Amino acid sequence: MLVGLYGGTFDPVHIGHTHAAYAVANFLKLSQVRMVLAARPGHRGEPGVLLAHRWQMLKLACEDSNLLVADDCEMRREGESYTFQTVVDVRRKNPEAIPCWIMGQDAFATLPEWYRWQELLQHCNLIVVHRPGDAVANEGLVPDEVVRLCCAHEVKSLEADKIGQILRLDLPMKELSATQIRRRATERRPLQHLLAESVYNYISQHQLYVG
Repeated sequence: MLVGLYGGTFDPVHIGHTHAAYAVANFLKLSQVRMVLAARPGHRGEPGVLLAHRWQMLKLACEDSNLLVADDCEMRREGESYTFQTVVDVRRKNPEAIPCWIMGQDAFATLPEWYRWQELLQHCNLIVVHRPGDAVANEGLVPDEVVRLCCAHEVKSLEADKIGQILRLDLPMKELSATQIRRRATERRPLQHLLAESVYNYISQHQLYVG
């Protein structure tokens, strides 16, 4: 059983995130994508708003979907949030599950900075998507370790009963980032078209990202 996992700080969660999750799920025929909130990410800066706000926004973004599920597993663990621990936990709780970790090409290029990254493919498949304007994808700025990993594990199509595969998908993605959302909020520019209505209302109600 393939299980889609899409991790992020979701600071805030926006239509680019949900579009990517739906696109991958439709392509791979996944019945579910778990949107895993990176509660305390160890490899990037402190998120812009409190964990409680990010979690509430993620729940709102997923509440009307029959495909997306807000997942708080990393919130319930102590210490920093690591993808390795998350995929190990998924397999421990459901040995028949094959986690498919969905990530952007930019994140994929930073893989050597991740906790126990060399062991990830013992526990999951990696699904790599290209985002519009992705400098890493356009300029080929991928570390040699990642190139070697691809040579050993990249496939043209995902085999549903196997683990340890890397599949790169060239699916249409929205040119949008959480950084752009936060900047627009600070500048008091319109956000409604970039967020789920419930998420926009939550940000407005709590005056998030306004500086």
